[in-house]
Amino acid sequence: MLHDRMGLEHLAELMHRRGISHLVISPGSRNAPIIDAFCKRRGFKCKAIVDERSAAFFALGMAQQLQQTVAIACTSGTAPLNFAPAIAEAYYQRIPLLVLTADRPVEFIDQGDGQTMRQQNVFANFIRKSFQFPQSIKTPDDLWYANRLASEALNACTEPVPGPVHINLPFSEPLYGVTIPQVPEHKDFTIAETEPVLTERAKNELLQDWQSGKKKLVIVGQLAPDPVLSGLLEQLSEDPSVAILTEATSNLYDSRFIAWIDRCLAAMPAENQQYVPDLLITFGGAVVSKRIKSWLRKVPVKHHWHIDLADRSMDTYQHLSRSIPMPPLAFFRQWLPMLPKGEGAYAENWLQLSEKARKAHNAFLQSCPYTDLSIFQKIVEATPAAYDIHLANSTPVRYAQLFEYKHPFRFDSNRGVSGIDGSISTAAGAAFISGKPTLMITGDLGFFYDSNALWNKHLPAKLKIIVINNGGGGIFRYLEGPDKTGLLEEFFEASHDTSAEYIAKAFGFDYFQAFDEESLGRELPAFFRPGSKASILEVKSPAKESAATLRAYFRHLAGA
Repeated sequence: MLHDRMGLEHLAELMHRRGISHLVISPGSRNAPIIDAFCKRRGFKCKAIVDERSAAFFALGMAQQLQQTVAIACTSGTAPLNFAPAIAEAYYQRIPLLVLTADRPVEFIDQGDGQTMRQQNVFANFIRKSFQFPQSIKTPDDLWYANRLASEALNACTEPVPGPVHINLPFSEPLYGVTIPQVPEHKDFTIAETEPVLTERAKNELLQDWQSGKKKLVIVGQLAPDPVLSGLLEQLSEDPSVAILTEATSNLYDSRFIAWIDRCLAAMPAENQQYVPDLLITFGGAVVSKRIKSWLRKVPVKHHWHIDLADRSMDTYQHLSRSIPMPPLAFFRQWLPMLPKGEGAYAENWLQLSEKARKAHNAFLQSCPYTDLSIFQKIVEATPAAYDIHLANSTPVRYAQLFEYKHPFRFDSNRGVSGIDGSISTAAGAAFISGKPTLMITGDLGFFYDSNALWNKHLPAKLKIIVINNGGGGIFRYLEGPDKTGLLEEFFEASHDTSAEYIAKAFGFDYFQAFDEESLGRELPAFFRPGSKASILEVKSPAKESAATLRAYFRHLAGA
């Protein structure tokens, strides 16, 4: 005997078989069949989070750490739209999310029925694939179709690259107390794992590019930690003709990697031909530094290889000459054994520039006033080794690129779309699933914008949040332009005098506050001390002085 819910039952069973066990659900009524299928049976680990936007970012943080698909589910109407920011971030950051949206019966769309809107393909511009499950299962072909869609959707979460997948599920009433008959055997199909191989012709063409120049620059964008890839890049860095630039969010550490791009470019002399690469090699996700993008777009790069399995036309630096559709790990495994012994001083030139910038950086910080820059320095020095660090967008992720770290922290940031929404929720999901001490560094606007992240009973005590509160969007005081409009404080900076103290108390967080260098030095050890609650440290910072200090910092580097 067939039943309309059998498609959902097949989806739940296939997810269970594949080991997809985490589901974050926002409460509702139309999604009652989803709650019944996942939370009452099969051992799924279901978590309820009321705010759909926060719930989706929480799941994103979980999937980011697990490197596995996490599902999110909500009711019908505007609820799915609140998932959209996290889905866009997951799409560009390549994080696998399975998005389940309950819907009203298709015959009632645009018919004045409550909590009803056009949900099919609602995420069309930033989703790997979208599906609408059949509303009725009347024939064996209907069931086969639903079963096939379930397999296809689960495959699309990870192949050819990870990302979000949407399944819209129209449900007719009754929603509760439904008895589903014995479900026929489930059938699954998966995609076999393969690894691309460079052809002999491709090898020869790439070798010609490689040997035609003596200066090779590798730029690595955002990556999850990968010890094997890191080891291959360490081998590559031994070639004196190769310089490797990374960022905090690249999660790569070696003495020959240069992780302070903005520092180096600020200290680079006007006559900089010795640093201009003949061959540029790029891979990984977003690069934070605008300086490196601007500089490379202006200089004469002969060849640019971009290594990426999916984005074959990514031309960030406007010199793209070869797209290499492979995972970086597969490429370097095949590429390194082929390379002739390099020669030259290109890597050394960059390392000397990096050392020059380091000395200027340290000299400036010795007399740096109490501002965002010195606050970040104190945080860097005080953070214990065991922590993972999440960086909110705007100033925190940019300041993070200026400092060296005593320990190889894991850094994460929502740099797919680079919005301020959801950073706290993402860090919370990451801390929940990893079980590791996790530090979130955010500005005040990002914190208040995502304060519903604290309305969550699943927050671990090991989550620590530092709010650098300079009374608005401090980055707009540093950027050229907003300060000349006469509208800076109201429309760009969004000036305010709000405090995090009562938000912390409302949600049961331990609260700490610092307002100068002395109090910050006193509060940081107490803040990092293990406790029974998640904690917030609010650090008051002077906005105008912080912008002026950062400008002075880069002028100092330029004059070094």
